[in-house]
Amino acid sequence: MRLISAVLGFLIKKLGLLIVIVLAAFLTMLLVQFLVPSVKDAVAERDRLEAVSRAQQELQVELQNLKQDAIERRDDVCPWWADVIQKPLPGNKCKDAQKAVDDAEAALKDTERRKAEADAEMARLEKSKESGVGWVVDQFLGSWKWLLAIAALVLLLPPFLRIVAYFVLMPLVTRLHNPIHLAAGSEAANPTLRLGTAGRILPIQLAEGEVLRARSEHVRPVRGSTKNSLLYDWSAPFISFAAGLYGLSRITGDAEGTEATLATPDEPNAYLMRIDFQDHPGVVMRPRHVIGVLGGPDLATRWRWGIQSLATWQVRYVLFAGTGSLIVQGHGDVAATIPGDRATRMEQHLVMGFDSRLTVGVNRTEVFWPYLWGKTPLIDDEFIGPHPFVWQKSSTSGPGNPITKVFNSIFQGIGKLLGF
Repeated sequence: MRLISAVLGFLIKKLGLLIVIVLAAFLTMLLVQFLVPSVKDAVAERDRLEAVSRAQQELQVELQNLKQDAIERRDDVCPWWADVIQKPLPGNKCKDAQKAVDDAEAALKDTERRKAEADAEMARLEKSKESGVGWVVDQFLGSWKWLLAIAALVLLLPPFLRIVAYFVLMPLVTRLHNPIHLAAGSEAANPTLRLGTAGRILPIQLAEGEVLRARSEHVRPVRGSTKNSLLYDWSAPFISFAAGLYGLSRITGDAEGTEATLATPDEPNAYLMRIDFQDHPGVVMRPRHVIGVLGGPDLATRWRWGIQSLATWQVRYVLFAGTGSLIVQGHGDVAATIPGDRATRMEQHLVMGFDSRLTVGVNRTEVFWPYLWGKTPLIDDEFIGPHPFVWQKSSTSGPGNPITKVFNSIFQGIGKLLGF
């Protein structure tokens, strides 16, 4: 029965696709048949209009010359007194002159007739020019140079700006910026930070009284009681809401043993990592990567202004300080690196967070051609110090709809500015 259903479903899908393709091809054929002859006729009539306009001007000049010539010949060749003298004489020259004038007037009438025909055709072509297809052709032929210039500007301006940013702006930023140190002056006595192993599924054992607040859609099997928590931190409602830490599942450990399992519901390539810290001055983490908080760490922010903030488009950093644990999510894999005394670079969009005790600066990417082609970003984060920063293997490309991409780019830029 399943086999029959699968076969029928396959055939129905293919039949539907075939019908859609046939209808699309038919509509395309009708559209081509309607548009191509219309556009062709409109272009031909436009050319004919220009030719008729030139012929009309030439006929107008010819008509004026013929009228002037007829008047001059009548007055100069045979004035009235010469006509009286010539009448009794043989071989009347005035009659010959009159015949020439009559021939000129006949030519004049023929020219006037041809000009009238040209005027009528001119009026018809002008009316045709004002039709829908004629108007489109006229508009295109009148503006194609500007359209070509705009298209060339759209194509060439981004590479030009990329080159200027790479060779002019970023060397200045690298030399002039002051690296940030968020934990300066707030070092605790014995802070500890421990990073777990990344995995697709993360089981968590809760001690008695220990509280886990996690995004509800990430909470899988739970052995124990679960309650609802509207916001993670009521003292920072905006950060909690913007970070997605709202509508949480609140799981509290009891004496019988409580266990919760976290997993990503709609991203098969997502990895989870647990970060434990105690008496810590602050773990900087982009809230969009945080899916769960264990314990009660303090939520704080640090604002930094300067040329580095202008280059990275980030003026605020969100920190989780004190004692507790974070459950973070990354794409492809989640790893941690300790840079040590030598500066370590990482593409900015791959950095999930870092220990606030690190010194963080910016530098220009070292690979020019991939940057020019848009495959790598211009700015790399640069870390120095004996503490870790956390990064993901890759970032999601986002939706394919161009309109959605534009709106997402705007809101992601605002979120990045505020540390999200």
